[in-house]
Amino acid sequence: MENISKILLYMLREFESRICLLLTFRVIAILIGFSTIFLVITSNFIINHEGGVFAKPGKDNPGKGHGKNKNSDSGGDRPKDGPKDGPKDGPKDEPKAEQNKIQVETDIYKGFAFDIDDNNVSKSFNLAAVGDFGCSSNAEKTVDNIQKNEPELVLPLGDLSYQKSANCWFDMMTPLKNKIFTTLGYHDVNDGQAKIDQYYKSFQLDKPYDSFDYGKVHFIVMASESKFEKGSEQYNFVVQDLEETSKNKDINWVIVTSYGPFYTSPSKHTAEKDLRDVYHPLFEKYNVDLVLQAHNHNYQRTFPISYNVGDSSKPTVTNQFTTDYNSQTDGIVFAIVGTGGEGFYPLDGQASYTATQFDRFGFLNIDISNGNPHTKLTGTFYDNKGDEVRDQFTIEKEIKNK
Repeated sequence: MENISKILLYMLREFESRICLLLTFRVIAILIGFSTIFLVITSNFIINHEGGVFAKPGKDNPGKGHGKNKNSDSGGDRPKDGPKDGPKDGPKDEPKAEQNKIQVETDIYKGFAFDIDDNNVSKSFNLAAVGDFGCSSNAEKTVDNIQKNEPELVLPLGDLSYQKSANCWFDMMTPLKNKIFTTLGYHDVNDGQAKIDQYYKSFQLDKPYDSFDYGKVHFIVMASESKFEKGSEQYNFVVQDLEETSKNKDINWVIVTSYGPFYTSPSKHTAEKDLRDVYHPLFEKYNVDLVLQAHNHNYQRTFPISYNVGDSSKPTVTNQFTTDYNSQTDGIVFAIVGTGGEGFYPLDGQASYTATQFDRFGFLNIDISNGNPHTKLTGTFYDNKGDEVRDQFTIEKEIKNK
């Protein structure tokens, strides 16, 4: 009996030991399980916390809102109101931007630059001037109309192409290549660096403003979208250029091109007051004859006018006839020729200094007759519809020994 009791006691102790061991294993397993869960949760919290504090979205670290379908430096198309110099080199997953970039860089048009060294000093020649082209069928008709008149020189007055690339404009102007000396407008210099480079390389430009002589006429091509205030590089260039031209006995006429208008009747764009106040008095001092402009999509041509110091927006009309002007006694004629092909801007009235205005597609043809002692400049606006003459004016002068 005593032996049986010992055996039972031993068995009971062994059972208790096994139960304790089993419970210990279960507790350890439970603790390990809870520890693993706690470790995962803690790790995620730390990662998210560090990402939110230290890894802020940026150019080198795309985060929320900087994926390839977002408007940012790291992907997608740049918003229309972005920087003027356009998008820089972007990632390869931007097919539209990359396509434009490659297209513009590879399509540099050779043979478009006007050869200013080949100065034709014939007694007479004609030139064509017009701006605000675009690439519509209206623009194509304008080019055809210009071609029919066989100008020796073509002066685009700015806003040549309204696309990111100027390829369509260059293709359209191919029949007139070698005759073009261009003025750059808003859409030419603010639609991306690639487009600017295309113009500079195709026209072999080193700056947006320049001057040249052709057929006893001195041309100054201004850049109204660049700095032009007194003391600027452009201003100093124009002053020195006009001073030298005034002493050149081989020059009979001075014609200036400027995309921004000095004067305009009420329309979509107002006149460039700062430009006018700086340069109109200067042009009067050095006997500029004609200023050609664009920007407003219509045609406007002033009477000969002189600068009004008291209120420059109200110039003094020096000859109220619509034609037959005298360059020595009358003022300067200003013409807006924004009729290349883009949709018209409304004319909401006519300024008192404006001789004629209308909205028709076409171009201004200028004939130069270099006689001696008398020489004549004749401006004729040719409508694209049937070559209709919509405006004509003449300026005459007597050649004086310089």
